[in-house]
Amino acid sequence: MTSISDGAFISCSGLLSITIPDSVVSIGECAFGWCSSLESINIPDSVTSIDWSAFRDCSSLTEITIPDSVTSIRGLVFDGTQWLEEKQKENPLVVVNNIMIDGSTCEGDIVIPDSVTSISDGAFISCSGLLSITIPDSVTSIGTGAFFECSNLESITILNPDCEIDDDSGTIFNGFDPDNGFRCYFNGTIYGYENSTAQAYAEKYVYNFEAMHESDIPETLSGDANCDGEVSVADATLILQYCGNKDKYKLSERGIINAAVDGTVGISAVDALKIQQYDAGIIDKF
Repeated sequence: MTSISDGAFISCSGLLSITIPDSVVSIGECAFGWCSSLESINIPDSVTSIDWSAFRDCSSLTEITIPDSVTSIRGLVFDGTQWLEEKQKENPLVVVNNIMIDGSTCEGDIVIPDSVTSISDGAFISCSGLLSITIPDSVTSIGTGAFFECSNLESITILNPDCEIDDDSGTIFNGFDPDNGFRCYFNGTIYGYENSTAQAYAEKYVYNFEAMHESDIPETLSGDANCDGEVSVADATLILQYCGNKDKYKLSERGIINAAVDGTVGISAVDALKIQQYDAGIIDKF
């Protein structure tokens, strides 16, 4: 056996646990989907890919072993599992093997960590709390429907000029327009470099695009929220003002990246506290 085929064990209510044999290299679409009694699964390091909804709605699934060999995880693989729910509580940005597999519960202004290399299909599906997102240049691909129906998404910044963006209007959009054949629409702005894949994507689907230039993006300096080249109390003050009134006090795209120092999602007073501690010499790194 080299693969577990699509729907092989779908809705198998009597399956409690399974150890996949070492001969398997891929797990097919919906392979174990809706196996409501499945509690644990051990994936061997022979497996390199897991397809759409492979373990979707396995409502009892709490234990999953995912080896480093897995380099491709498609959309909604663990949607509806207890395992994913616990991961979301730890951090709304759920990352497996440098793949962003789920951000559907995140809120506010989000900065994807530099460790992430790809955003999976449907990763932020129907995430109404997402307002803006900055995707670092470490990300080389954005999957099908990654930002599907993110109704309040206002801006998305893609810093890798060669990032592969799934070629579909539904990859980044706010909703469907009933007056225009229920086509996808995006009222926000896509930020990227001139002649980038971000620009090509925006222009193809008639989405608003604003070009950035290297001079617009200062060097990354953790804690430097105001992008003045230093880390000081002024950065902490700006973060607190920003958290209190985002309409009045602004952070640049690079400022948002720099301000996220506490290791959690979004910008908060905890980031400001960390910067104050750094400035006072209480801590020597973020």
